[in-house]
Amino acid sequence: MAEPRLNTTHKIKATSSQLDQMLSHYQGYLTYNTSEYTIARAKLSHATITFYKTNVVLFQGEKEAEEYNYWAQIFGLPLEEVTETDQINYFNLSAVGSDEVGTGDYFGPIVVCATYVNTEQIETLKHLGVKDSKLLTDKQIINLALKLSEILPYSIMFLEPKRLNKLSKEKSNFNFLKSYLHNKVIISILNKIKNVKCDAILIDEFTPKDKYFDYLEKEENVYKNVTMIPKGERAHLAIAAASILARYTFLREINRINNEYSFHFLKGAGPEVDRTAISFVKAYGWDNLSLVAKLKFANTARVKEYFINNPLPKSKQGNINE
Repeated sequence: MAEPRLNTTHKIKATSSQLDQMLSHYQGYLTYNTSEYTIARAKLSHATITFYKTNVVLFQGEKEAEEYNYWAQIFGLPLEEVTETDQINYFNLSAVGSDEVGTGDYFGPIVVCATYVNTEQIETLKHLGVKDSKLLTDKQIINLALKLSEILPYSIMFLEPKRLNKLSKEKSNFNFLKSYLHNKVIISILNKIKNVKCDAILIDEFTPKDKYFDYLEKEENVYKNVTMIPKGERAHLAIAAASILARYTFLREINRINNEYSFHFLKGAGPEVDRTAISFVKAYGWDNLSLVAKLKFANTARVKEYFINNPLPKSKQGNINE
């Protein structure tokens, strides 16, 4: 019998882009300004993640190594060996899985997708190479999405920046919008697979379950029997497949606005994205930024600050001072 694993700590020295990606991932768990040295702290049931102003991210708690490994795999860092713990194994069940993408990208929509995978399809998806979309190249995502769309039932919804910006003024928390979309795609796919065995409805956890239902309290039709799964892409391939189909839709929408504006929009939310936004505003004016970017991101304040020091011509200023 394996000896109990002692609590340890891990840390990552993140780039600004990586830090933004991690903060977006833990958005529903964050408490800001916890000390003069920190940006925020995320308190999960099994780990605490602290984000320092030095860009150091510290992982602590009973299962902190699992959280560290999730990001280490994405960022190409050494992995920590973790002893398996007793937890419900969803992997071999017939399940609906729901995931979202675009929440860490300044440009483009937020996309949510739900897929249904039965037990007989699990080996097929493993053979195809289905896994967390963040670990795949754009080319791999496109190839896999085309195959998955032919063999899996799925439902997709997305909010373009124009609509997203309007709604985020009414609902200050992006997690409300994500909850709304997850609920909609789950109800939609369950209508598509009526009378089919489904052992679980799984959502890649982006906020605690009680908060998820708080966000949906005014919705008339809410599907209640859902399970929030941390690092859900590992827990069941339905979530991994959903993340791939959602990312494919996101890439398609980015390509659409690239063509519409004859412009190259970068993914992510780091400093290079700020420079891209500045170039876009110079070419198309301030008001058009709301048609392609999520204005609630911190990037907007940095872009606005640039134009305070480098004013636009009046014809392109639009509502920059609002």
